[in-house]
Amino acid sequence: MRLNDYRVWLFDLDGTLYRQTPVRLEMAAKLLMYYGSHPWRLKELFLIREYRRAREKFFLSDQENFARLRDRYGLEPSTVINDWMIERALPSVRRWRREKMLAAIEEHRRAGGMVIVYSDYPVEEKLKAMGLTVDRGYWSGDPLIDCLKPDPRGLNNVIERLQLERGEILYVGDRDDRDGECARRAGVAYLDVHAFEARLSDEQR
Repeated sequence: MRLNDYRVWLFDLDGTLYRQTPVRLEMAAKLLMYYGSHPWRLKELFLIREYRRAREKFFLSDQENFARLRDRYGLEPSTVINDWMIERALPSVRRWRREKMLAAIEEHRRAGGMVIVYSDYPVEEKLKAMGLTVDRGYWSGDPLIDCLKPDPRGLNNVIERLQLERGEILYVGDRDDRDGECARRAGVAYLDVHAFEARLSDEQR
């Protein structure tokens, strides 16, 4: 099938709609500069590292994660995480967005297709930063989702809520162990972001 034969394009966000490696490098530099000059706040850096590790390794929800980190560090985790993983990251997210992909998304919507973004992290501010409008945006903290990938329950709930046919959905992500596995468990087609970009180039010739 050609890409536009799928009525619904469903995208992961981080690492898919923007290039994650340069964003991470820029954020690492910001972290080093900030905490190098504010060493008395270093426990915030440890909190961020532990937050990410708990999500990646133990699949802890934010509710579970924040409660544990609040007790351990005596800080409000949501404030630290929102500051560093969303607000301060937005300029880098905008700078490293995948322009060709975003243009294809806009064209797909103009042609009558649907575009959904589904991420483990909040999507609203990042979508605004990229200047991208989609039909639906979901993340793991939404009541409809309430799980981390590759658990397919959230995706299944979206499919059922929007009354979508699984055969009309193409899921695009950057991690086969999370996005690809989620797609397979939910019974929808999947393409790695680099394969999607290559297909775009081929089909636009």
